[in-house]
Amino acid sequence: MSDPNTSNLPVATGTGLTPAEANANPFKAIALLMQSVRESLEGIKRPGQAPRWVRIARIRDYQGETDYISKGVIPAVDKGLAFTIVYLSYLTLQAKDLLFQADAAKALVEVSGEILKTVTKDEFTQSLAEVVGQKGVSNPLSGAGGVIDTVMTFVDKIPEPEDLELIGKELYGLLCVEQLPLDENGLGKATEKHINITTSGKLRLLEMALNKSIKIRGLGKDKNGEQDVAFLGGRRLWEAAAADLPAKAAGQWGEGNDVETIYEFAYAGEDIEEANNILEKMGYVEPAVTDKKVFDALLGRRLRRFQKLNELTVTGKLDNPTLNRLMHLNFDTKSLERAKPFDAAQLQGFDDTKNPA
Repeated sequence: MSDPNTSNLPVATGTGLTPAEANANPFKAIALLMQSVRESLEGIKRPGQAPRWVRIARIRDYQGETDYISKGVIPAVDKGLAFTIVYLSYLTLQAKDLLFQADAAKALVEVSGEILKTVTKDEFTQSLAEVVGQKGVSNPLSGAGGVIDTVMTFVDKIPEPEDLELIGKELYGLLCVEQLPLDENGLGKATEKHINITTSGKLRLLEMALNKSIKIRGLGKDKNGEQDVAFLGGRRLWEAAAADLPAKAAGQWGEGNDVETIYEFAYAGEDIEEANNILEKMGYVEPAVTDKKVFDALLGRRLRRFQKLNELTVTGKLDNPTLNRLMHLNFDTKSLERAKPFDAAQLQGFDDTKNPA
């Protein structure tokens, strides 16, 4: 069976890295490991074969009490591979926060080092001596120049925030959900196809196929909030009555008579509830909603506040940029980016009841 979206994928071979390269930049080593995971999930072993993530997803049909292979495969994917990748994304965001702080200190040390290097030079001392009429004075700090050089050598070894972008982009490629265009006029209760399975993260699709959730960590100002996400992103949503929204979502691979369903969900508002829960854990508790499972004007106002503070286009919709940012993903840069919590001071004068002209 072949799929026009995946049949041209190269056979995954993994990415080699020498010890010297790994020692020079450990972030690059981790990024290349994540790249290898992504390419392996997307890859095929021979032409015409389904990509590996689809082959693994097929285990969903063999989950009976006596299906011992599935009892080993599914936990290995969910509690092994998926847990590791999702937790690594959380750690990467934490490290990014620390590295921005460290980078500021590094820049200050570099400036101070340049000043001290200048002060320790004999030319600097002699120029001052000329001014005060004391020629021939030796510089008492001249010996400190070598010490400063040593300090600067250590400072240069501190990683920079940009180094983490290598990892962030690979993690995005594994975890993102990229939906098809959101056009309420062309969608309805019977719509079932919602996700672009070519561009969406294969690990996230695989978790959906196995009916497993991922855990979004680091929500809120204290960064301790967590939310399990199983349904959010599976279907396109907009402000409407529950009866008017798509009732199901099905992800399919293949073409023609060979199409197979990878995942299938029936919705009763669980995805909307997950969105509300994430927003609340980041402090977006106003306006208070009467039903977390309904996409009403109140949720639209919450989303506008979130979009404004996270520098997204204010639409009041769960579009791709907003959906992914709720999960610490940046749809535009295709990388990780922490969702910003609620900050009333930054919303002074902002009208959350309408979109900007």
